Amino acid sequence: MGNFFVRECIGGGVEEISYACERLVFGGRSRFQDILIVDTSLHGRMLMLDGVVQSCERDEFIYHEMLVHPAMFSHERPRSVLVIGGAEGATIREVLRHPSVERVVMVDIDGQLVDACREHLGAWHRGSFDDPRVTIVIRDARAFVATCDERFDCILVDLSDPDPGSPALLLFTQEFYGILKNRLAPKGCLAVQGEGISPQDCVLHARMVNTLRSVFDCVHPYTYALPSFHRPDADILVTVDPGWSLDRMVSRAREAKLPLSYLSPEIAAAAFSLPPYLRDAYKAHRERLVDAHSMKTGSSQGVFDADL
Repeated sequence: MGNFFVRECIGGGVEEISYACERLVFGGRSRFQDILIVDTSLHGRMLMLDGVVQSCERDEFIYHEMLVHPAMFSHERPRSVLVIGGAEGATIREVLRHPSVERVVMVDIDGQLVDACREHLGAWHRGSFDDPRVTIVIRDARAFVATCDERFDCILVDLSDPDPGSPALLLFTQEFYGILKNRLAPKGCLAVQGEGISPQDCVLHARMVNTLRSVFDCVHPYTYALPSFHRPDADILVTVDPGWSLDRMVSRAREAKLPLSYLSPEIAAAAFSLPPYLRDAYKAHRERLVDAHSMKTGSSQGVFDADL
């Protein structure tokens, strides 16, 4: 196949980005979503779900290091880890870099997506699916967490955006975060993919932060930039350890000396410094994300209609 373009609509459809592609690697539809894997000229191999870029070969390490390691370094000795989503396998790849880890459970609803990533995204997972410490569960994550009696030192929520019809829609709500709280071990940590934080489009992030703060006492957003996402992004660190401190987390990052490509101790310390416009957004958009509105409308926008 010769060169061709794939297009992504962003910002609620008000902008469109075209990617020059060299090869179609995989294309198909699972029970839940459209899956497209292409080799692009600029970003290397790219995974798209329902027309939205999820990760790219040349900068996915930024996303996955920033999601995983602040939470892992926030725990003194993380032994058990739950990954919700993360079909590419790169999240469990980063988790397994911590020598204290004894058990990793990855739960994803879309087995066809996991199979496609296992076959075509080897540069992401690097064989992590086959590590004997890893258990892969193909199931709705909310149902799994609600019926699970295990507690985890770290929980990492690596989800696609809660767009209309997305299987992730009910994994962004106050009720779901309450279930996750019950699955955290004492002094456990939770990290959540926190969406975009551009001044033009940070409402979802702000409401996620306020929703988490309605469930947890210790909620810390932190920022990073990913070239292939074309916007600044954030993750959200949550801990049930009342003694958590940024200095201690950074100290553990320094002592671990993991050969990371993006997250240095200096970046870890700086990432938690937030711009004033984002703090203003937390004050302006206090509505919590709740099940009732999500189920009623079938869209993340509907969740925002809650008058709380």
